[in-house]
Amino acid sequence: MKWGIFITLLLFGTSSYAQKNILYYKKGRKTVSSYFVGSTISFLLKDREWEKGVIKKITSDSIYIQPSLFNYYLMGTDTVTFNTIGFPINDIYAMPRRGYLIDYKNGRFQINGAGGHQHFYWIKSGWLFRWGAAAYLGVAVFNGLTSKNNKVTGEDVAYSAGVFAFGCLLKYTYKPWHKIGKKYHFKVLSY
Repeated sequence: MKWGIFITLLLFGTSSYAQKNILYYKKGRKTVSSYFVGSTISFLLKDREWEKGVIKKITSDSIYIQPSLFNYYLMGTDTVTFNTIGFPINDIYAMPRRGYLIDYKNGRFQINGAGGHQHFYWIKSGWLFRWGAAAYLGVAVFNGLTSKNNKVTGEDVAYSAGVFAFGCLLKYTYKPWHKIGKKYHFKVLSY
């Protein structure tokens, strides 16, 4: 009788055991962040589409997330959740850098460019230099056309072209994410 109860409890105990997985995002050997079921994750796919959602399941080679949108209104908030979507871990191209928010705008997930979320976003991406060069050239042309000699100096055009080119170079080299590869990678730990 004692063995029957022991075997029954053993069978029920082993059948109720659920294996849990943790997804580690690592830089070399150092763990940058860890994700588990219930945590929110944002990532860039190989087709350059951002995805963000709550993790519902982690397997050894894929993750399943449930995307959700939050709309803020004067009288409260509205939450819209979508169906759970699975993604192979190998399809993840990049992860956002620390401090960058991914929000749903204009029908898709993208980096929130609002000030305050990224440090010096306007300078690092070259936006300030490009717009400043265009404004400087506009003022120089206006001043040249309204002056007595009706002439725009080549020096003003050269300055604004140089600053604009510097802004374009910053835009080209600016990446708000870490590419997954040799340096940054994922590891799934089962326990």
